Amino acid sequence: MEEKKQHLEANIPTHLYCVVEQSQMEWAIQNILVNAIRYSPSGELIRIALSETHGTIRGEIENTGVRVPDDAIPHLFEAFYRADISRNRNTGGTGLGLYIVHKIMKMHHAKYGISNTSNGVRFWFELPCRQPIDNSI
Repeated sequence: MEEKKQHLEANIPTHLYCVVEQSQMEWAIQNILVNAIRYSPSGELIRIALSETHGTIRGEIENTGVRVPDDAIPHLFEAFYRADISRNRNTGGTGLGLYIVHKIMKMHHAKYGISNTSNGVRFWFELPCRQPIDNSI
């Protein structure tokens, strides 16, 4: 982000609770963030938000300044799929990042997706949350 002079805007509450396999979920979110940074032009904004509503945690990562072709969106979570066929391993990765995200989200029974916004591209996911157990007397 620093090299591309991108900006980060984060809206993350102090406490949200949900049951996840932590290392897997970190891997999924890291893949989404790397894509957001990699495919956004210099000077653009990356937004990260987490919220809880009615027992569901919603996460969103949006990157501005770029759009995904509409016909590519249904294929983005397929193994080895790349929206831009000119990318190769030197410029665009292996084509497995979003497939891994798909597998991790499925493992957690999460709802998830990618859509174009008026300013860019947004990845979102929803997980059931639970309150922490209070062992105090």
